Amino acid sequence: MIQMSERTPFKRLVTGIVLGQFGYTMATIVPLVILLTFKFLQIDPQNVTADFSMATGAGALVGIIAAYVGGVVSDKTNVSFGRRRTWILLGTVVAAAAMVLLGRAGSVGEVILLWCVALTFYAFSFAALSALVPDQVEERKRGTASGIIGLFNPISILFGMGLMTAFNSQSVDFKFSCLAGISVVCAVISCMLIKEGKVLAVLGEKTEKTLTFGEWLGRIYPSPSKYPAFSWGVLTRFLVCLAFATQVFGALYFMQKFNVSPEEVTKVAALNALIQTVALGLSSVIGGMLSDKFRKQKPFVSIAAVVVAVGIMVMAFAPSVPIAFLGTAILGLGYGAYIAVDMALISRILPNAKDAAKDFGIMNVASQLPQSIVPVFAPMLIGAGGFPLFFGILAISGLLSAAAVAPIPEMSSK
Repeated sequence: MIQMSERTPFKRLVTGIVLGQFGYTMATIVPLVILLTFKFLQIDPQNVTADFSMATGAGALVGIIAAYVGGVVSDKTNVSFGRRRTWILLGTVVAAAAMVLLGRAGSVGEVILLWCVALTFYAFSFAALSALVPDQVEERKRGTASGIIGLFNPISILFGMGLMTAFNSQSVDFKFSCLAGISVVCAVISCMLIKEGKVLAVLGEKTEKTLTFGEWLGRIYPSPSKYPAFSWGVLTRFLVCLAFATQVFGALYFMQKFNVSPEEVTKVAALNALIQTVALGLSSVIGGMLSDKFRKQKPFVSIAAVVVAVGIMVMAFAPSVPIAFLGTAILGLGYGAYIAVDMALISRILPNAKDAAKDFGIMNVASQLPQSIVPVFAPMLIGAGGFPLFFGILAISGLLSAAAVAPIPEMSSK
């Protein structure tokens, strides 16, 4: 943990992180689920699938770089306002400005460019928020903290989808501006709740010395031979997020597989989000608390990854919308438990407390890279075998994620 001039009480800290991630998640996921599709329908209706894939692919690629760079910048910032609070606020404000402009964009190129700018600075904010857990939460409470945080992430998506439904008659640019404004309000309140000053020392850290080339490389990415658990953690996170990337295509899934009209897809997607939110929220809190109670993480992460794969397979071969909703519920149960416990697991195996945001940034890269990879081959797979082939292939990565947990050491029973 980090020794700093100020530290936040547990409940207040978790509330601050929840609010910050609430705004971040809503602003970055709701456009993926519905708004970008509507924006492209508005400006280029003949090429919606291709435009959407290009935007999500480019945005994810930029977000990957920003997740790492944002973590490094946050780690290196040491001001009285706080190295995390500074970038929670600054990153969100710049990103929100890009979102407002995106809503008013008139060409595909402008939409993609502004989406990339927004994701870049939201990634800076998220890197700072993520690092607050290893910075300020003691290990025995991290599962509980991660579970609570995990509960509110899907609630933010549900809230955002509810707003989109309520504002169904409003323009697309108004909806983008609404999401941007809420993210700024959440970031401001988050910074008011979180106590953080200058970093005084890193507990257990040796005095800084001149680095060898190998040690310098290790600062960029922790040595796999010295910290193998970290690399296995990166792999298992990447694989499960590869499986979960199927959800980016939610609106297209319902429109193309079940012929849901563009006028009705918002309601169907909102109901789908509600089902997933309830399932994800329950499993997130319960999974995190049980992990802390039994002092075990690996079994929860492995089983959850398998459940994710099962949920995706149900969606892949669903003959009707209600069965697709069932698959969504199963997927939510698995992913909620996975993210809650995996976040605590990752916090435990981070190699260097001084580089917490940077190393969490690497994990965020593993989370976001699938959003760049999947859109590249999604049109080809959907064209070749529809959503059964597309979802079926990605479900396999969920099973591989479960297997990748095995080499990671279990947490201490004390």
